[in-house]
Amino acid sequence: MLSLVLPTSNEAGLDYLPRILARFAGRDDVELIVVDNASGDGTRERIAEAGVPCIDLPRSNRAQRLNAGIAQARSEWVLLHHPRSLAPAEAPALLAKLPDSVRWGAFSHRFDMAHPLLAWTSWYSNHVRLDRAGIAYLDHCIFARREALLKYPVPDLDIFEDTALSRGLRARLGKPMRLPATATTSAVRYRHNGVWRQALMNQVLKLGYGARVPHVWMNRLYERGLSLNG
Repeated sequence: MLSLVLPTSNEAGLDYLPRILARFAGRDDVELIVVDNASGDGTRERIAEAGVPCIDLPRSNRAQRLNAGIAQARSEWVLLHHPRSLAPAEAPALLAKLPDSVRWGAFSHRFDMAHPLLAWTSWYSNHVRLDRAGIAYLDHCIFARREALLKYPVPDLDIFEDTALSRGLRARLGKPMRLPATATTSAVRYRHNGVWRQALMNQVLKLGYGARVPHVWMNRLYERGLSLNG
């Protein structure tokens, strides 16, 4: 069995939540753990309709919701599922086949929007950032052994919590395993802000992270006009 932790915050405006629930809810090989940021847009109702219990964690950031879900997980493998990505349906079977030497990893990434820059971004994210640098973003849908995530939880940051988590796991457990199966991610930020503008913002924020700009400030810039992360 696989424990899948899904951190939600007002997800009803996009179509990923029903797709995630349709793919993973009610399966014998998936323990679906939803942790919600007191959503008021119908997210909780959709989760209840799918028959999935939900942990309410108001005024929380995504890292806190992920850690709350990890604490409830009962399976050896835990999948940290981005709320606007869709992991492959065969994820439990793929993880069950991994050798004991694999401690953590992520799926390959692609966007749900065709654009040359986004195709290059996914290639870079897969082959350079993940394979070479050992950094996995949450939209890859990160997986790890439960014992590792309990020992090294998601850092309590409003943004780049996935980068900080990856650096910690890489330092302690080695580089991640990238599986060829694909997690498809919403390009909603690129559609809303424009592809090139959003790409530039991403690079500016990375520089800010490296310069240790307060994560609260960076997340306010990242979320302006969308408020997707809660």
